[in-house]
Amino acid sequence: MTYQTIVTEMRNGIFILRQNRPEKLNARNAQMYVEIMAALSLAAEDPEVAVVVLTAVGRFFSAGMDFDNDPRLAYSVLPEDSIRTAQIKRSLPKRDENDVRTWLPVMFIEAFIDFNKPLVGAVNGPAIGEGFSSLLHCDLIFATQSAYFWAPFARAGVAPEFCSTLLMPKRLGKSLASAALYLGKRISAAEAKSAGFVLELLSDGDEFEPAVLSRIESGLALAGPPELRSKTLAAYKALIDQESDRETLRKQCHSEFELIREKGRSGETDRVQAYYRSELPN
Repeated sequence: MTYQTIVTEMRNGIFILRQNRPEKLNARNAQMYVEIMAALSLAAEDPEVAVVVLTAVGRFFSAGMDFDNDPRLAYSVLPEDSIRTAQIKRSLPKRDENDVRTWLPVMFIEAFIDFNKPLVGAVNGPAIGEGFSSLLHCDLIFATQSAYFWAPFARAGVAPEFCSTLLMPKRLGKSLASAALYLGKRISAAEAKSAGFVLELLSDGDEFEPAVLSRIESGLALAGPPELRSKTLAAYKALIDQESDRETLRKQCHSEFELIREKGRSGETDRVQAYYRSELPN
């Protein structure tokens, strides 16, 4: 499968989805949004996929949204686009500034909310902004010793997204989540593990991803014969994340983007970004 911003690989029932914009610290643009949506939809349909691992190429997991993002990338089918990427681009509704449900970032988040199989975060480096908040939708997370998690939404002049206003207190505990959201605290990998957000810390470097995959493969070996694993684990996830829970997350996502829209219309976002842009990591 050909992609421009991600790399995918299938290995023993594990679908590996690597964000691949290392020169941009894996900041996500519109093309990456659609390509991740395409990859997740294919993994959801594939009976051989039991688990999806979300990770990245390079030293950052993701620096969040690319502030130089060109939204038109999502609506222009490129010759290099995969079949599913092109299908999604053609199916996107026209963006209505008065209806956040038509906004690409909202549809991107809903792809995580609606994903029907176990999703594992393999955090190979810093996870910032939506790079952090998207991990809240992972069922389990491994991280390197040097990784950290940072939610500088106030510095970016936007509201927290990816349902982080609902999920972060649940996944991290209210005190740590409040410090992250209100005070811009960078959460170390050790703190995230102590809070139960990260399952296990592993060594940095080239051995990180193989170590994660080894642990998942060992677990899958206990999940019955290979031809049943995908069905079994998807059924478990449907019981854990029920439709009523997903609907609650969709509503929270829409509420967060209503606040993002309000802050953008008032001019707050531009003013804050101009003030803090120089302080964001390079």
